[in-house]
Amino acid sequence: MSRDNRPICVVLALTATGLAVVRDLHPAGWRLIGIDSDKSRPGWYSRLVERPRGIANLPLGLGLVDAVCDLAQGHAPVVVMPAADDAVGWCIAHRETLLRAGVKLASGYSDHAAGVMLDKSRFGQRCAALGIDVPRTLQPADRADILAFAREVGLPCIVKPRAGHLWRQRLRGQKLLTPATEAELLHALDEIIGDPTAVVLQELIAGPESNLLVGAVWADQQAKVRHVLTARKVRQFPRQFGSGSLVRTEALPEVAALSRDIVQRMGYGGVCGTEFKLDQRTGKLQLIEINARPTLWYDLCRAAGVHLLPAHASDLAGLPPVVVQPQRDGVVWRYGVRDAIALAQAGTEPLLRALTGEPLPDTDAVFSWRDPLVGVGSLVHTAVQAATHLTRPKH
Repeated sequence: MSRDNRPICVVLALTATGLAVVRDLHPAGWRLIGIDSDKSRPGWYSRLVERPRGIANLPLGLGLVDAVCDLAQGHAPVVVMPAADDAVGWCIAHRETLLRAGVKLASGYSDHAAGVMLDKSRFGQRCAALGIDVPRTLQPADRADILAFAREVGLPCIVKPRAGHLWRQRLRGQKLLTPATEAELLHALDEIIGDPTAVVLQELIAGPESNLLVGAVWADQQAKVRHVLTARKVRQFPRQFGSGSLVRTEALPEVAALSRDIVQRMGYGGVCGTEFKLDQRTGKLQLIEINARPTLWYDLCRAAGVHLLPAHASDLAGLPPVVVQPQRDGVVWRYGVRDAIALAQAGTEPLLRALTGEPLPDTDAVFSWRDPLVGVGSLVHTAVQAATHLTRPKH
């Protein structure tokens, strides 16, 4: 590698989330080194990312630990920014080794903070202990527990893997299961889940996708929240229980206050994404999850003038602080490929309403005229994912 004293950010996972990191840090003068063993992901095509030979495609393991520690022996500060859950797990597992080598990591990447957020069962228990409003949740011990919970809260209910990033293939791209009958629940248990203790059951909070409210949160190394951007999900893919495909900034004081309070009480330092759903029965917001990393729609922060990622990275590296400006409301982020599929699934009326009444997005998760090959990469990645899920045998 050439000698370069610019601060370095190692972006783990060149997904659309990783691209959000790249797009916000590049104008701030950071060197961006991308690491991802999956070369089909769109970030591999970005002109903004360095992909050093012998390092860029390393899997998350000990070889990557050595490579990142070697980077930290130079003159420039090296910050690691995970953009996927398995990358967060890698940071937690190798935290002490990385820190000893001088690598800069968010203080939240420890087992008692981010580790809890990765494990749905531990997360539910922590929320209960802190008195945080969440949908009724159960960590079952056996089949009887599952059936009893379903009969108590009613069906459909949500069946989540405890560690979602480890179940993506088994669920064929879905994040969770929503059995609507006892027969469907038993089928899921026998044909997909197998081990009842590997999942968490959760009450389903009914209501449209627009009742999902989110926060982008930056907390410093002392776990003090410094800024929260708030937004509303307009659509998701897969629909109802997926990731955002259209998200719009909106002033949501209650979401900001709850996000600030919960993240600080969890003792998490770093950037993260909170998600709440309005329970129409009670008028209260229920915490759905916290992602211990930038989330898929984080490029909305940059588009809205809220540069949380440069502020966080500079804080880690000991660089001069970045002033975070208030958000601009009404800014729209879209993941065009996925949102088109979500609209097609929604039917003719929502599609026509979107085409005639929705403003053009201010930013797309992958497409950019300034970085055109990323769009090609996104189409390739979507095709690869679709082919994988369609051809993989059902369990």
